[in-house]
Amino acid sequence: MSIHELERALAVRSILKAEGTNPSVASSAQAAFDGDIEAAFALSCFLENHNRGTVAVMMWRGRVKREAFRAFFVSVWSHDHHHVIEAAKTRRTLAAMFRYADFPKPTDMPERLTVWRGTSKLSQRDAVRGYSWTLERDIACWFAMRHADINGAPLVLRAEIKKADVALFHDDRSEREAVLLRPPAAVVCGNVADWQTAANNHEAAKNELQRAMLQPSM
Repeated sequence: MSIHELERALAVRSILKAEGTNPSVASSAQAAFDGDIEAAFALSCFLENHNRGTVAVMMWRGRVKREAFRAFFVSVWSHDHHHVIEAAKTRRTLAAMFRYADFPKPTDMPERLTVWRGTSKLSQRDAVRGYSWTLERDIACWFAMRHADINGAPLVLRAEIKKADVALFHDDRSEREAVLLRPPAAVVCGNVADWQTAANNHEAAKNELQRAMLQPSM
């Protein structure tokens, strides 16, 4: 048995010990670690949120087949990225996980692009170290302002990056997210009044889309 096979066997045993009473977890864990893509995605949905990051690290350490790891990892990152970051512990480990996943980038993504990041409560130094950026400025403004009344210190940063800097791009939550593993050279983009206007525009667009989706089809 190779070291990776041993890692996978121990991981499945650990998962079943923690959540084996959940029949959906019990039925998908082994298949997911054996490289089944559908089972890997299913496992990402069935696990308790706080365990998802740990299992992502287990999958990476066990070198689960890349396609299955991608299916699990992108699902967990989209909904529970803070658990992934916590489980990885270091930027180096997280970067290694993304390198192993080797997510393909959109074919129409330009070689150079502009990204934005919106935060509140954080200093500029801390904000620029965040992983989640977006290709849409209004979305960044919305993130900056949505809790600014509680957290204070809203901030929107802009950076010019290369396509190669993007570890993952996905739009599952309509947030146009670009994951950056290295803090880019970023500048403050705009002011609070400007950010609030852009945030309101994005909120209105979101609400309009939701209303359109709820309307019965003719």
